[in-house]
Amino acid sequence: MSNNHGFNKLCNDCEGCEDCKSFSKFRVSSCPNVPTQEEAVQFIPAYGSIYNVAGGNPTIDPNVNFDTVGPSSGTTPSTIDDSITVNSQGVYTVTFTIELRASSGGISNNIIFRLSINGTPLATKQIEYQTFVTAANIEVDLVSRTDQLALNQGDVIRVAIVSSTGVITYDNAALVVTKVA
Repeated sequence: MSNNHGFNKLCNDCEGCEDCKSFSKFRVSSCPNVPTQEEAVQFIPAYGSIYNVAGGNPTIDPNVNFDTVGPSSGTTPSTIDDSITVNSQGVYTVTFTIELRASSGGISNNIIFRLSINGTPLATKQIEYQTFVTAANIEVDLVSRTDQLALNQGDVIRVAIVSSTGVITYDNAALVVTKVA
């Protein structure tokens, strides 16, 4: 016996049923004789972090030097090349925080950091820090930036040091990547 769509009401094996397979608008796993339920897309969290606790000198390295790997899942943090690689495509929140110390008296101190994807610094994703330190003072500031980026599987994230003038050092840097969609 058939319903008004021509399906056999007594069909118990939709995957093996030729009638069900012949209708291209239905998946074999969604037999039209059985009420279907939309399958929820499962979101798999991904996150990773790397830190710098030992400090660094921006005139030595082209990227911020990270020396400690934090918690991770679905990403590959590396202190060898100061990066986090994402292992799946998605939208990620990327946060970079760094403590800067400027100590040259009487001259301008300036540093520019840019988020880098696969070795290409992104001009629109930068932190520029500038200060003028008088005499023998030391100025300490914490700067941070958070962005949401659509990343592909295998994308490598770093923090590039684009330029640095004066006497600036850093420590307590953090790069944190979290998949949000």
